Amino acid sequence: MKSYKALEASMVLTTLVLSCFPQLATAQGNLVFNGSFDTDASGWTITDISSGGGYISSAGNPPGSVFLYNLSIPTIPTASQVINSLTPGDLYIVSGDYQGAGGKDVTENSFGVALDSVFLFETAAPADHNWYNFNFEYTATSTRALLSLEAQINGLGAYSYYIDNISMEAVPEPNSLCLIGIGGIISAMFFRSRRKIWLQCGHA
Repeated sequence: MKSYKALEASMVLTTLVLSCFPQLATAQGNLVFNGSFDTDASGWTITDISSGGGYISSAGNPPGSVFLYNLSIPTIPTASQVINSLTPGDLYIVSGDYQGAGGKDVTENSFGVALDSVFLFETAAPADHNWYNFNFEYTATSTRALLSLEAQINGLGAYSYYIDNISMEAVPEPNSLCLIGIGGIISAMFFRSRRKIWLQCGHA
């Protein structure tokens, strides 16, 4: 009877482990290339930038960022990148850091993040020069999407921004959490085994 229970527990554990493999194989990490701008802005298309804008090595969170700057109206300084290897229907988290570098007296949104030209995040200029984080969910409709970060939107020509630490990662499916469950099962089995031995040694 004891050996049957042990065999049954072993089979359940094996099934859980095997169910983890497909999800683990699809783990992708950050799909944005060079989102931290540590040494340059390679992989990004930077448009409508005035002199002094673009990649900045001395500014960032930490240093290394892109300065979306152009005082001309209605110019919209933009950093964009095509994101590949998306799975249609899957959910992704898009995140990053931004810092306002000019203009704080208007409540209208002046910075936005878009996928395929649809803004999924917009904000007004912060009242200070601190770094702030944005993040939002995006459900892929194709295997690729154009990610764009834009300043001076809505005709606000004096509202420039630094951007850094841009990321886009798949949201783990519930199955990807099975390793946590397996760890719990193994811990419980180990604790039960140790307790049984402890009791057999006369520790009531």
